[in-house]
Amino acid sequence: MMKKTLLATALLAGSSAAMAEITANVAAASDYFFRGVSQTGGSAAVQGGLDYGHESGFYLGTWLSNVNFADAEVDWYGGYAGELGNGLGYDIGALYYYYPGKGDEELDYAEVSVSGSYNMFNAGLAYTVWGEVDDAPFDNGDIYYHVGMDLPVIDGLSLGAVLGYYDFDNEIDNVVESYTHWSVSLSKDVGEFGSLSVNYEQTDDDDNDDAPNYWVGWSKDF
Repeated sequence: MMKKTLLATALLAGSSAAMAEITANVAAASDYFFRGVSQTGGSAAVQGGLDYGHESGFYLGTWLSNVNFADAEVDWYGGYAGELGNGLGYDIGALYYYYPGKGDEELDYAEVSVSGSYNMFNAGLAYTVWGEVDDAPFDNGDIYYHVGMDLPVIDGLSLGAVLGYYDFDNEIDNVVESYTHWSVSLSKDVGEFGSLSVNYEQTDDDDNDDAPNYWVGWSKDF
């Protein structure tokens, strides 16, 4: 979910003329991928969020999407972001993943994260600090690492790439294991109509039904 990695930087830049700002976003995608794995099983997703950003760098927000294993995914997050100058930026935050309507399954978990950016490059890690299920993936101790870039090609068109690794502290053989994933995307700013993107996802598990995968998306901020 690159969906929140650079959120705070954008909010901070947009709030320079005011002490605080509230923004909203909506999106639709032919498939919802999070860290290289489909959350909708190849089906379409409708998503949206609401964010509060203060010029100090403090931010709060919520974001939701349909998924195929619960009624929805609802994310709650907050943190602090800023710039050090010379193109360097940072973001320190926490995020809670809530899955209503999951029945007796234990799916909710929470993580803390730190990331940095330099011009078109970014990198970071997220550490799982709590999970509903004990001694299994998405319990405490999991670490997700990523590096990425966003390269402007021509006016309004950009090429993005992400390389990530999910290191699970407790694996389940042949079910949930540590993995590497990568993705590339081509995004076009279409002005008041938002942004369009074409995306490719791949994991290092050749037997994974989710790899390789292509999806298209639309998003708009308010």
